Amino acid sequence: MKFTIERNILLAALQRISNAVMTYKRANALGTYLYRNFIFHADLDELTIEASDREVVMIETVSIGNPDAEKKVFAIEAGPLLKAVKSLDGQSLEFEILEYQVIVKHTTGRFALPLDERVLEYDAMRKAEVNYDTAHYLKLEAPGIKSILERCAYAVAQDELRPVMNGVCLNLTNDYADFAASDGHKLIRIRKTSIKTDSPAMMVIPKIVVSILRKITPNTGFVEIWFNDYKFDWPQDDLDNRPPCACRIAVDQTIIVFVPVQGRYPAYNTVIPEDHFTRFVTVSRQALIKSLDRLSLFGNESTGLITVNLTAGRMCMSSEDKDFSTSADEEIPCSFDGQEPIRIGFKDHSLLQTLRNLNTTEVMFKIQDQTRAIIINPAIQPESEEITALLMPMLIND
Repeated sequence: MKFTIERNILLAALQRISNAVMTYKRANALGTYLYRNFIFHADLDELTIEASDREVVMIETVSIGNPDAEKKVFAIEAGPLLKAVKSLDGQSLEFEILEYQVIVKHTTGRFALPLDERVLEYDAMRKAEVNYDTAHYLKLEAPGIKSILERCAYAVAQDELRPVMNGVCLNLTNDYADFAASDGHKLIRIRKTSIKTDSPAMMVIPKIVVSILRKITPNTGFVEIWFNDYKFDWPQDDLDNRPPCACRIAVDQTIIVFVPVQGRYPAYNTVIPEDHFTRFVTVSRQALIKSLDRLSLFGNESTGLITVNLTAGRMCMSSEDKDFSTSADEEIPCSFDGQEPIRIGFKDHSLLQTLRNLNTTEVMFKIQDQTRAIIINPAIQPESEEITALLMPMLIND
């Protein structure tokens, strides 16, 4: 069979779905190279291209210049094809699919690549399927969801023992929607009061999908989400018939299909203290980031300890590495509301990550004492959003 396609259209589609192509390292570990391919489904004037790493499936559909093309399914190794198409200028490409190879003609020549004969094995692979009759549906502004995921990503865990932590939790309620992520030491919760539902549900978006969405979500338009949530309350004696959970996300022309992380996400709201704070500190976020960046250069790399002394009008910070005889001190102004000064320790990397993802002019620290979780909020919350970050302090050894 033969068909033609514009190079720019094909390249854009291949680049987007290449995020789901399995890495060589993982393919070696699993002993399969099938998922190193792009899978093409040609049908009349449409060409559907898929890529999968066995956890996530990405799908693009583009038009081809041959309305009479026969139906055909074939697989081409992703890396060589993507590099070859990327090296060409904007032009029409002619694909000729033979029995064992594909020949691609362009204005200055041609190239040939082998077809993977295991394509039928991929086609028979069971993919996650959303039950639209029972699925929850969200239509979100693309820049909004992209911003939320970018701000949550730093707190996502990498925990083999608790895989449910390795993603961003989407918690839909009657009054709001929470996006939350935590690795047990730091936590962020972004609450959107503009998103509500009559049917509460929860889903954990895997880390790989969060990464893909951050890359491909545009700064205009909408993102559509359909998902079947995990039925925790399903009868234990009928687990074989429990409906599968699945999610489908449409981003522009790209479809992402995956199984959400299965398991109950920890009750993150219960670890966020709501009151009993004895000290409130408001400080310039950028000034604090700059000071912490300098202090981290002189501190102990293994501990990353930053010691902070808070008094009326002053935030005094220090770092030290006794092994290399380096140290540094910084002092910046702050607004301190508390009866007594306090000395508290932070891990520089964790505190910097938190501050860089709050995107506000001033931040407020809410403190109980040196041993309990610290709450960090924007001094002025964005409209229709409530951002809460939590950070565990470090022990200071005097």
